[in-house]
Amino acid sequence: MSYPGQAHHPHSPGNPPLAHLIHRSHPVDEQHPYVPSGLMLVQAHWFVRHGERAPVRQRLVGVGDVPAVFSLCSVGREFRTAVLSFTPPLSPSALAGEPPSPAILPTEATTGKDTAAGAMDVRRLTEDVGSSARGTKGGPSDCYWGELTDLGRRSTLELGARLRSLYVDQLDFLPPTFTSSNSSVASFRSTNMPRTIESLHQIVEGLWGKEKREEGAKVEYLIRGWQDEDLYPNASCNPLRIDSSPRASGVLDTVLVCRAHGVELPAELEDPKTLRILEGAICHEWFDGYKNPEFRKLAMGRLLSSLRQTLEAKANDPLEKVERTRLAVYSCHDTSIAGILNALDAFDNRWPPFTSHVAVEFFRSASPPSVLSSFLPSFLRPSQPHYVRLRFNARNLRLPACAPEGKHLAGSEGEVCTFEAFKDAVRDVEVSMKEWRGLCGNKVE
Repeated sequence: MSYPGQAHHPHSPGNPPLAHLIHRSHPVDEQHPYVPSGLMLVQAHWFVRHGERAPVRQRLVGVGDVPAVFSLCSVGREFRTAVLSFTPPLSPSALAGEPPSPAILPTEATTGKDTAAGAMDVRRLTEDVGSSARGTKGGPSDCYWGELTDLGRRSTLELGARLRSLYVDQLDFLPPTFTSSNSSVASFRSTNMPRTIESLHQIVEGLWGKEKREEGAKVEYLIRGWQDEDLYPNASCNPLRIDSSPRASGVLDTVLVCRAHGVELPAELEDPKTLRILEGAICHEWFDGYKNPEFRKLAMGRLLSSLRQTLEAKANDPLEKVERTRLAVYSCHDTSIAGILNALDAFDNRWPPFTSHVAVEFFRSASPPSVLSSFLPSFLRPSQPHYVRLRFNARNLRLPACAPEGKHLAGSEGEVCTFEAFKDAVRDVEVSMKEWRGLCGNKVE
């Protein structure tokens, strides 16, 4: 959202709430080094809210210029999809009237004989339903509810380009070209929703565009089953469910979509004071539960526990023999961003804009590990100090857990936590999968 005085989102009044417009380049000089003096960057985790999208459902139609259908999604209409194809000489007519037998299915023994993986060029369009039960074909840019818009694709593409500018061009932290041999340097994960998956694709395209990807190199990304998803407060956990009817958040959602895409609204819905009151009420409804320690554990405990374990594994493998990942990108939601910030006492009670992100950067003391130490068991290796910095929309955060003397890097004003202080903060909320299932009332079948 965009209002005067909002520290983490400094747009001038009247501009749409587009997080991707924030200037993210960082001066690289002796006075303002991106990496704190005496440290080296070893890993970065980026949690990114998807880009601008259409409203999640139809609301406020006819109010101002709010349309019944948002025509903002022309890019996502045409694509290639994977299909199973017959290979010559077998034809579809050979199977007419008979169910396919296991012998002709694409097993290891038969792939390439009767069937093979293929691709089909398709065009996906909406179907509109009015007073008649018969549907009519929608326009070439009509959006599905909740679909990533062309602007959302642009904002996440630009975010990927800024990741490249920072980690490839400025810091030489990532390779300039993505290849099959160096693909383990980055990991990508998304929730199982089209808008987050497509946002992730756009981020990767900005980071390593077609000309920066080796021909044949496949970009892998991971998706979890919905019951195991930890990138947002999982609604399969009974204590996390909130009765939010009627949905004031839905009204605000439509307003923010319209503001982002230049759709005119009545003056009442453009008034900063009105929107701030509405936003505050919705943040209270959605996020005040984080004041309860059990709620924090159930909402974000698994994710932060996984993050801590990943950072520890990286710290214990300084030569990157096993832990080669340097950048991890997670395409997620507003509740993901707000959840992480709430769990670490860094939330400012403002709804995270589209393409908002939390970056967790992991540093090590710049003195290199000796080759001899790599042959020692991890518990015998001399430990090097490690530090964690969180950034929200390109601004450093100060975690309360890292404020005391000795809990942060000297001279960092509390913005660079010692790894020990960060782990202590996470341990206050982390929970294992087994504990989570028990507390949520979920049965393992």
